[in-house]
Amino acid sequence: MIHLNGVTDEPYAFGSRQQLLANANLDIPAGRYALLSLAPEMHRQIVDVLCCLRPPRQGFVKHDGNVSWAIGRQGFIRGKANGLSMIDFVSEIYEIDAEATHELVADLISDPKCLAKPMEHWPLYARQEFSFALALAPAFDVYVVEGSIPFEPCRFTRLWLALFEERLVGRTLIFSSYRQNQLADYCYKGLIYERSALRIDDDLDQCLRRFPPRRSRSDSATRADDFGGDIDEGQLGF
Repeated sequence: MIHLNGVTDEPYAFGSRQQLLANANLDIPAGRYALLSLAPEMHRQIVDVLCCLRPPRQGFVKHDGNVSWAIGRQGFIRGKANGLSMIDFVSEIYEIDAEATHELVADLISDPKCLAKPMEHWPLYARQEFSFALALAPAFDVYVVEGSIPFEPCRFTRLWLALFEERLVGRTLIFSSYRQNQLADYCYKGLIYERSALRIDDDLDQCLRRFPPRRSRSDSATRADDFGGDIDEGQLGF
């Protein structure tokens, strides 16, 4: 469950302050939701608020359970640290077994030998695979995905999607994507952003017709997410 209590927010985006939410109150119960609107460029800011990556100007967001980082953002997969150090770091933060996480990630990604190398030297596909694999390690109650999930026909995609389906059983999903087929496959309801507010709509098909998914301005500016996520910062909220 995610509770929004009197949330008002005006983040700085695209060169100016934007009214995002105005005294928004909403309980989001367990379920699978497609985040939809006529302004997909604001979804990133909505996700930040829902994941508590950034506090709103007024009000607060409360989580009943553990909420994931914004899966699909990969800003932390860079720098001089190697993959093994990042796995240890995430394991410590989320209090999970580091050895089991090492095994999970190494089993999923295409080239486990790269884990010992600095992430700044990894090819793009390695950073993308690592980011998605690591997101399956903690036992989240709510999974928040921004962008696309893996879709290219390959070993990593098959393994990752199978494990992702297992992780979602009995959990909540909030999914923001320009790929309508993925939203239709994984979501049952619409989480609609409209008029500086959020609401839930049970008719997903109608929601997809009214709010057809499309790339936001930020998505159009960078096409690095063609594997299944875009590169940005602040994913873990540190």
